[in-house]
Amino acid sequence: MDSEVRFNVHPQDYADETWHGNGATTIRQMVFGVNDGLVATVGLVAGLIFAGSSKNIVLGATLAAIIAAVSSMALGSYLSTQAEVGYQRAQIRREQREIDEQPEEELREMRQIYRGYGLDEPEIEIFLSHFKRDKRLWLQLMLRDELGLLPEAFESPWKNAGLMAMAVAAGSLPPLVPVLWSSSPRGAFGWVLALSAMTAFGLGAVTARSTGRRWWRAGLSFLMVAAIAAAIGMGAGHLIAPLFS
Repeated sequence: MDSEVRFNVHPQDYADETWHGNGATTIRQMVFGVNDGLVATVGLVAGLIFAGSSKNIVLGATLAAIIAAVSSMALGSYLSTQAEVGYQRAQIRREQREIDEQPEEELREMRQIYRGYGLDEPEIEIFLSHFKRDKRLWLQLMLRDELGLLPEAFESPWKNAGLMAMAVAAGSLPPLVPVLWSSSPRGAFGWVLALSAMTAFGLGAVTARSTGRRWWRAGLSFLMVAAIAAAIGMGAGHLIAPLFS
């Protein structure tokens, strides 16, 4: 069975259902990346400022950390997605092999599934008679109904890596911009916090359109989570910095 198997029927192919698709993947990548970049950078900038670092050190160290974070998170997203898709394709090959080698066992499983849907025996037998004639359809429905797999919806490792890289970079820059504009890192610290808070709130407000939540509630939720994580990072920086000063 080809590991790139595709089926003809999938919701995203319906012309009048354009809202279907992999939007959840994009939202997950963007939220995870922006939040990770934002919180990590706020904690790093705060730690460097508390340690009395110069502007050049704050900028240089933070830019290096951002580059490392973007590369690491993008690579991690690529590898994790690749592993997930590889596992899913192995499931397809295994299911195809079971249909070819153990058809009666697979038919028994489908009977159990459709009984659970409330179909009676004559209706189930009609379905199964179609499966026997069309093993491609049989495999498709086994994947969907038994394993919950839709090959057409498998995620792209390269796309996820690109989204993650852009998201981490977008989340990392706001805490750094005030330091870039200011002559004194300590003088810019208030702006670092303010711009980071606005970014977190804005991220939550934007995602509210896709989740159906009220924009201000989603914004406050994201702001609260980011603030807690950033506070932990800043607290750690404040406690650790004197050890190396």
